[in-house]
Amino acid sequence: MDTPIRPLTRAEIVSPAFGPLLWEAASVDADALMHIRDVELPHLEVIGSADDAGDVVGFAAFARHRDHLELHYLAVSETARGAGLGSRLIDAVRAADPPLPLRAETDDDAVDFYRTLGFTVTGAPRDARWPARRRYRCEMPPREASA
Repeated sequence: MDTPIRPLTRAEIVSPAFGPLLWEAASVDADALMHIRDVELPHLEVIGSADDAGDVVGFAAFARHRDHLELHYLAVSETARGAGLGSRLIDAVRAADPPLPLRAETDDDAVDFYRTLGFTVTGAPRDARWPARRRYRCEMPPREASA
């Protein structure tokens, strides 16, 4: 059974189970992770799913802009991969404002995931946070209105 995707609480975001997921999404040092958790995430919409024990096993953090949705972070725990949770998280972000396109940036580790979901992928400038990694800009068009 699929666990529901819902807004995460602050307690879930600061829980021990969330730290490894945040590292998976950002791959930065401990100080930078704390900055993301304590400074960036409070200004983003953070949704996710938890396992039967209540531990977060996947999350997406995004922002709504006037003309697009911007995915900042996405991660699924190793134990929950392969069951469609990443795709469900993307669907939930898109459902937040269906008339808007969804944009994300990624690197070689995840670019095929975005392509598989139907994102258009183009090269992106290097990011100072990850200077050695090739970056990609990914965009999914808005959902079409139902007839």
